[in-house]
Amino acid sequence: MYETDRKIYCSQMREGGVVGNSGLIDLLQDTSDLHLMNHPVLAPFFRETGSVMFLTNRQVDIVRRPAYGENVHTKTWTYELNRMYGFRNTVILGEKGDICVKSIAGGAFMDLKNGRPMRVSADLIAQVRTYEKLDMEYLPRKIELPDKSPAITCQVLVRRCDIDMYDHVNNARYLDITDELVDDCRAAKRLRVEYKHPVRRGDIVIADRYDSDGSCVVCLRDETGKVYCSVEYSF
Repeated sequence: MYETDRKIYCSQMREGGVVGNSGLIDLLQDTSDLHLMNHPVLAPFFRETGSVMFLTNRQVDIVRRPAYGENVHTKTWTYELNRMYGFRNTVILGEKGDICVKSIAGGAFMDLKNGRPMRVSADLIAQVRTYEKLDMEYLPRKIELPDKSPAITCQVLVRRCDIDMYDHVNNARYLDITDELVDDCRAAKRLRVEYKHPVRRGDIVIADRYDSDGSCVVCLRDETGKVYCSVEYSF
């Protein structure tokens, strides 16, 4: 388990004076990344093998968005781990100890040298402590696209500021991209993200938005239909 404390400032705030979706993701992923960087078993393994864990999916249930200037406490822990995949919960607590955000995230072990998934040893997995999973609704990892024409289709720009240290779009920045196509995006009570193929600078990205009662899905794909990432907003 790993825990962090911070105060909500202007870098997390968006239009209307509320924390943006990517601001919440930043809080979640920073704490998760710090956990992996400081993990007594996994951190040495990553350094020695040149490997990482890349995110495959995320679910974020938003009870309330923290207020400007509020002190928040974020906790993360692994609840399941096997030789290819790991799953974690992360929660953001308000300064009174109430739960603001509940999250599920899945990741895959990846070899940075060849960019391919890898299978780690059973001995390594046996050394990693897991904790009880959080009491929340666990939805499927895959996001199914509605069997209908999209309400909006447009090409989107991949900006230099969207690219992270691995030379592809940062996990949180996908929300900045898809938010632009969703009315009242910061009213979402649940976000689900399925990461399939990383977007790199120079890639042509087409966005399709599919609307349903109480939700919408934005699918980012290339010109041939290969899906990079899908984001579901539930209101």
